[in-house]
Amino acid sequence: MFWEIERVVCDGHGIYDGAERRFVPYLQLLEQVSALEEVLRADRKRLVVLLCDNSLASLTGYLAALRAGHTVALTSVATDVSLRQRLFEIYAPEIILGVGPTTESSAGYGSVSSPVSGLTVAFAQRVSNAPIHPDTAVLLSTSGTTGSPKLIRLSYRNVQSNAEAIVKYLGISGAETAITSLPMSYSYGLSVVNSHLLAGANLVCTNAPVVAGEFWNLFARRRCTSFAGVPFSYGILERLKFAQMDLPSLRTMTQAGGRLAPEKIRLFGDIARRKGMKFYVMYGQTEATARIAYVPWERLPEKLGSVGIAIPGGTLRLESEGEVITEPGVEGELVYEGPNVMLGYAETRGCLAKADEMDGRLPTGDLGSRDADGFFYITGRLKRFIKVFGLRLNLDEVEKMLESKLSCSVACVGKDESLHVLVESDNDAEVAEAKKHVVELYKLHHSVIHAHRTSLLPVNASGKKDYASVAHELR
Repeated sequence: MFWEIERVVCDGHGIYDGAERRFVPYLQLLEQVSALEEVLRADRKRLVVLLCDNSLASLTGYLAALRAGHTVALTSVATDVSLRQRLFEIYAPEIILGVGPTTESSAGYGSVSSPVSGLTVAFAQRVSNAPIHPDTAVLLSTSGTTGSPKLIRLSYRNVQSNAEAIVKYLGISGAETAITSLPMSYSYGLSVVNSHLLAGANLVCTNAPVVAGEFWNLFARRRCTSFAGVPFSYGILERLKFAQMDLPSLRTMTQAGGRLAPEKIRLFGDIARRKGMKFYVMYGQTEATARIAYVPWERLPEKLGSVGIAIPGGTLRLESEGEVITEPGVEGELVYEGPNVMLGYAETRGCLAKADEMDGRLPTGDLGSRDADGFFYITGRLKRFIKVFGLRLNLDEVEKMLESKLSCSVACVGKDESLHVLVESDNDAEVAEAKKHVVELYKLHHSVIHAHRTSLLPVNASGKKDYASVAHELR
C-alpha cells in the first residue's frame, strides 16, 4: 500500500516542505506519522476530517489516519466556515485534524497535544455510535472544494489500484520528483501524492500558486520532473510564456480536470516535443478515485481532442438504452469498469455503513463516441455539471444556495470554466450580490462567474425552468 512508508525509508528520498524550507527523508516522515498514528488509534474505526492544504503537516495527518485504520475525509482548509460546519453536523466526525488553529472553533471538540508541528488534533466530546464499513478509506467531495455534503466513498482497493495504474502508464519511478500544483483535497491532486508515495519518489509540498514566481523558483531549485494541471493551469502557463521557461529537470506534463481545447493541446504537445518531454492528456472523475483514461503521449498529435483509452486494469465502453455500442462514431454514454470505481455516495453519516453499491461499474454521465482505433471522445454531458478550475460544480446545488440567500429566483447554466447566473430581479444590487456569494462561498475567481439580470426567468410548459432558453438568452 502507498501509505506503507517502511518500503522506502532507506533510499534517501522523501518530502520537501516548501513552507519550512526543509527536506524530510522518508525515515523521518515515518517517525512523525507513527507518533500521530498512536494518538489517533481507537478501539474501532472512526471518521477523521482532515482540513488540509498542500503541506507536510497535512500529508502526515492523511497517512497517520489511514495507518490507524480510520476513514479520512479530506476537505480544503480554505472551505467556507459555514460549509465546513455543515459537514461536521451531517457526518459527526470523531476526530478533526487541521493545519493551523482550525479545530479550536469547532464546538463539541476538545484539542489534544499534537506530535506534528503545524497540525492540530481535536476529539469529539460525544462520540458517534454510527458504524463505518471496514472497506471505506477515503471520503472526497463530489465538487472538489465547494463543500458539498455529498461525499464519494473510496475503498482501500480503490485508492491503491488507481495509484498503481497511474504509476504504470506514466512510468513513475523513485527517480521522479513531483510538486503539489493542485490541492490535496481534490482527487487529481491527491492522485499525484498517492502515486508518487507508492513509487517511493520525492514530493515537494507547497501552497504557492502556479502563477507565482515562488512556485517556479521552488520547482527549479528542487529539480522537479513533472507538472500536473487542469485547463486553467495551462492557461496560466501560456500567459507565463511557458515555452521560454528554463526547466531542464521537467520530463512529464499531465492534464485532466476538464476539457483542454484541441489548439491548446497542440500548443503544449509541440512545446513538449521540442523540449524532449512527454505530455499526457487524461480523463477522470472522483467517482473513479481519479483517473479513467489517458492518451499515450506518442499518439497525442493524431488524437487531438480525445480522452484516450482506459487506464491499466480498467475498461471503457459506450452504452445507449442498455445496449453496448460497438460501431465507431456512434454516440452513447461512456461507461467505465475497474477496481478504482467508488463504493458509492454518502449524504449522511449513516451512509458510511454501506458496502459496495457500484460493483466496479461507473456510468460517467458523459456522452461520447469511439474512433476506429478504440480512442474515446467526449461529446457532451447527461447531467447539469460543469468543471471550473478542475473542480466540479453541480449547477442545481449552486442555484439552491443562491435562492436561499437571495429573495429571488435564479437559474444557472454554463460550460467548463464559465458559470452564468441569471437572476430574476429588477435590482442590479441583487445581481452583484449573487456573484459575490458564488465567489466567496466556492472560492472561485470572479473572472469565471458571470451574473445577469432578467425580469422573468424562462419556463417551459410545465412551469419548470427552461435552461435551453436561459442559455439562448445569455448568448
